[in-house]
Amino acid sequence: MTGGNASCTAGPTSMSYLTCLIYVLEEWTGVEHIGDYLSYAFYILWVLFPLLLVFVLPGVIVILFYVSILLLHIYKRKNELKEAYSHDVWMGAREMLATLWDGHGRIWHGYELHGVENIPQGPGLVVFYHGATPVDYIYFSARLHIMKKRRCSVVADHFVFRLPG
Repeated sequence: MTGGNASCTAGPTSMSYLTCLIYVLEEWTGVEHIGDYLSYAFYILWVLFPLLLVFVLPGVIVILFYVSILLLHIYKRKNELKEAYSHDVWMGAREMLATLWDGHGRIWHGYELHGVENIPQGPGLVVFYHGATPVDYIYFSARLHIMKKRRCSVVADHFVFRLPG
């Protein structure tokens, strides 16, 4: 084993850092040809990476749903006394959640909202399609709240209200 201040670059032959790491790992573990095992492990990781991404996105969305619910619960407990004296105590909570979801939409999906100036000042109807999860509506309403300080009500099927959370 390499001892003291000796390094892989000292001596008659100089080797790269990766080769040095493999050399040290072979000596430390006692396994010969550990580089072959590591290259196989990296290949398996490369093959399974798209499958990992398929499960990461829904997991992050579910975690953000539960974080949003937890933040609203904490906000409600913190502002119970203020609610008696203020007409709109939930404005801070709306701002906080709109910023959270808008940041997620911009970073993860590159979500942008165009044509907000075409929404009338009074009531309006926005019709759009969403897939299996309603995150596009959440991104839309968060961005609309940040840009125009308006809330958007939703018309949905009965199935949506039977989902947990």
